[in-house]
Amino acid sequence: MRASLSALQQYVDQVETLHELCSDHENLRRNFLTTRLCAKDLDRQLADAANAASPYVLFCQRKYDLVRHQLESTRTKLAECLDALQERFDNSHELEACRLRYRDLEIRYNEVVSEFLDRICTLEAQLAAASSFDVIVPPDTGRRIADLESQLARSQSDLQVARDRQSAPASRISYVPQGRSSRGNSSRGRDRA
Repeated sequence: MRASLSALQQYVDQVETLHELCSDHENLRRNFLTTRLCAKDLDRQLADAANAASPYVLFCQRKYDLVRHQLESTRTKLAECLDALQERFDNSHELEACRLRYRDLEIRYNEVVSEFLDRICTLEAQLAAASSFDVIVPPDTGRRIADLESQLARSQSDLQVARDRQSAPASRISYVPQGRSSRGNSSRGRDRA
């Protein structure tokens, strides 16, 4: 009797377990169907969103390609500008060096002009002293006077050539060193003398 009751109890337990399993299976099947319907709905929504966004995506892609092309062009132009700027810097250094050389040459020119003026004054004084005597001039003295006159003419010619050479670069270079006007004034004063 007890064995029958035990077997019956086991059978009842198995039936209850089977019933629970069937219930769980049905719940899982309903959940699966619901989830599959949701997945299909999400796929449809995703496809609709992709179709709706496709023109905007194409527009953005075209804009991106255009901007990228402009960026590359701008980078190329920037590199060219940087190269040109570096060349300008190099040229400015060379120009400054030329201005310094010009200033040194102008100082040297003023010194040479001063030497020429002093030499001209000396030759003029010697010529005036030699011409002031009312005596018969010996041949050697005549030759000496002729030499002095020739030296005077050459000095005046050299002075004019130096002035012409100095005026040419001065018209091309805007840089005017300080002290040039005072030297020029002194030179003009000597010319008037």
